[in-house]
Amino acid sequence: MPDFSNFSPAGVDDFFDAFTGELTSVAGEWWTTNKSAVGGYVRALAEASAQTQNALAEGRISANVADQALRMQQATFRQTIRYTELMQYALAQKVVDMLFSMVGWAIFNKTGVNLFPELVKPED
Repeated sequence: MPDFSNFSPAGVDDFFDAFTGELTSVAGEWWTTNKSAVGGYVRALAEASAQTQNALAEGRISANVADQALRMQQATFRQTIRYTELMQYALAQKVVDMLFSMVGWAIFNKTGVNLFPELVKPED
């Protein structure tokens, strides 16, 4: 999280501009991290499915083994979807944490009153 210990917006517009900038940064980091992870999972599952189907077509595995493999791949895909859903909650938590940190530091820097005792200046 950025250092907001000197954050002192002149008004709502300044606060909103700073928040928008930080939101863009947080969301961008989240997207970069998760698109590669989820993309990798989906590619791996697609390749595994294709290999299973090819092995079945070539007679290297039985229909029963192919069915079991495809069911496991389907379950793994469902887990990938659940992972993606949970990562959205992680993003929401980061945004809320950032917002409250910004509000807390803005109030503290303007008034000297610390309404959020959890405010900690990041170490250099």
